[in-house]
Amino acid sequence: MIGIVVGVSPSYATDMTAGLIMKEMPAGERAAYVMGIVEGLAYARFRKDTLAAGEKRTAGMRCIYDWFYKDTTASFDRIETAFQQYPEHFPSTLLATMIKKKCDE
Repeated sequence: MIGIVVGVSPSYATDMTAGLIMKEMPAGERAAYVMGIVEGLAYARFRKDTLAAGEKRTAGMRCIYDWFYKDTTASFDRIETAFQQYPEHFPSTLLATMIKKKCDE
């Protein structure tokens, strides 16, 4: 019933794959979307490291921020290349993989 009210139908739902993001999302929105994923991954890393250590640990989170924000033009180029190379994957999966290669776990 709620789907009828808001105009959403599960039969029309689509996976937000990297290919769909590159094809359908304008560049400005895509940048905000990617930045949101990066922020979420950085905070998740901070929480994981802090819980494991029993005290605040920011090195992993800083690594993620440095990887992305030190040169955002180069970062977006790398990310968009990965999205185009692996269009069937979810953007968060691709970003997590790229970050893990740079910042371990």
